Amino acid sequence: MGPLPGRALRWRLLSRFPLTAGFALTLAILAVSWGAILVRLCQAPSLVIAFYRLGLATVILIPFALATGGRRSILPAGPSLALVAASGFLLAVHFGTWITSLSYTTVASSVVLVSTQPLFSAFFSGLFLGEKAPPRLYAGVALALAGTAVIAGGDLALSPARLKGDFLALVGAAAASGYFIIGRRLREEMRFFGYLVLVYGFSALFLGAAAAASGENILRVSRGDIFWLFLMAAGPTAVGHGCFNWAVRKLQVFYVNLAAFGEPILASFYAFLLLGETLGASLWAGGALVFAGILLALPRQARSVPAG
Repeated sequence: MGPLPGRALRWRLLSRFPLTAGFALTLAILAVSWGAILVRLCQAPSLVIAFYRLGLATVILIPFALATGGRRSILPAGPSLALVAASGFLLAVHFGTWITSLSYTTVASSVVLVSTQPLFSAFFSGLFLGEKAPPRLYAGVALALAGTAVIAGGDLALSPARLKGDFLALVGAAAASGYFIIGRRLREEMRFFGYLVLVYGFSALFLGAAAAASGENILRVSRGDIFWLFLMAAGPTAVGHGCFNWAVRKLQVFYVNLAAFGEPILASFYAFLLLGETLGASLWAGGALVFAGILLALPRQARSVPAG
């Protein structure tokens, strides 16, 4: 057998270092926790930020999709394409509402409330995937949600106007849970990078249309914003959400979403250091409840789903 082509050799070398679900979730949390900070550093309108975040991530991931599956991995037909479009729409709703929420409330409240995805996932995954969450997980979710209520309540006491941001973050959480559930549904039908390219591409199209409909000019973006948007696309989106999508093909949806509860604490800490946002007593108390919920709900060895 002759030498492998360069592209095939690179991917065979990468395959020698398998990615575990636990490592993927850790990497995902570390990456996505920077998303809110990078949004705050951008001056562009919320929908424009969301459009570029998904659009640039699509461009970044296209070479990976071509290297691992060729053009066919990016061009599915029939029901799969419709489901990918639906997933892209839900992802667009998630980013559109969540990024907009950061214009009305603090980073801490926004990321905490958008991380309530497990509550929605436990319901939707049982309804559409037949995955039954054990009582231990519901108890952990309840404890973690109590923590989010403490944090959001402390923020609300400062300004009742922040309720709009809180509501938008919750809508983003519900949309994200549907997006991950569809990703699980398609895990056996599509290659990983091909799915990401398509779902991010559809999401960017929906967000671009929404931005145009609201009167925003998606071409009017400053050079400084382009830098932050590229970092947002490469880190929180391509790496962060990419790892979440990889993990959701190995673990049940609500376990993946529950692990994301680590994001609010990191994002709030970054906001304190870089943006000067105050870390009040409610954040410390609520954060303790959130982490206690994670420890209670996650089993010592998370159950996996059958490999596709």
